[in-house]
Order: sequence, then C-alpha cells, then structure tokens
Amino acid sequence: MKNKSPKLDTSTEVQELKEKLARSLADYANLEKRIEAQRQMYVTLATVSIITKMINVLDDLYLTYGHLKDDGLKITIDKFVSILTSEGLTEIKTDTEFNPETMECIATAPGEDNQIISVEKRGYSLNGQVIRPSQVIVGKKDQLTN
Repeated sequence: MKNKSPKLDTSTEVQELKEKLARSLADYANLEKRIEAQRQMYVTLATVSIITKMINVLDDLYLTYGHLKDDGLKITIDKFVSILTSEGLTEIKTDTEFNPETMECIATAPGEDNQIISVEKRGYSLNGQVIRPSQVIVGKKDQLTN
C-alpha cells in the first residue's frame, strides 16, 4: 500500500487551483476588453450613421445658400458645422493634388496632371476615418488643347 503524503497532495492542489484562478482571471479580463471593444464599435457605427445623414442635410444647406446668399442661413450653417466638428467631423481638404485615399475622381478635365479642378461633393472624415470621400474633377495634361 502506497503512503501518500497529504501535505504533498495539498500543496499540489493549491498550486493547481492558483493556476486555474490566474487563468480564469485572465480570461475574464480578456472578456471585459472584448465586450468594451464591441460596445465602442456599436457606438461608432451608430455615430457614423447619424453623422452621414446630417452630412446630406449639410449638403442641402450649402446648395440653398449658394442660391439665396442669406446671412441667417450662413449663421445656421456655421452653427451646424460647429456641432458636427465637435463630434469629430472634419472636411477633407481638396486644395492639394488628387489623393485616392480621401478623394474619388468622378471625371477628368484639361489641366495640370493630378491637380483638383473642382469639387463636386465635399468629403468628410470622422475621427480620422474617411466616411465620405470628396468627389472631384481632376486635371489631366493630355486633355489640354494646343
């Protein structure tokens, strides 16, 4: 008959339980991080959806202002843009050459290669992420008339 030392079994069991507890705590911490990341993703998706709808309204306001040139409308547009900016929205700069990461070329026209000729629709990024690229007309040198 084997004589098992209770002390040896107990210390081994305690060590195994400590390891299981450590793994369980690590698993729980990872679960909390994953849940927080998913929550952030859902908040971001909801924000993008709402901001995208608001951008369409902003487009209409700019179009209306182009026809009316009303000072009250300009003040309203500025307030609206201020609110959207405070939520992380920024307009994509189109005063440089064409950038395919932030712009969509919808046509080319005679002009300097890769230079923006005109902006047909403003583009926006939300917290550094492009949510709508600028729609632009890009210059192409071979279309220049001699």
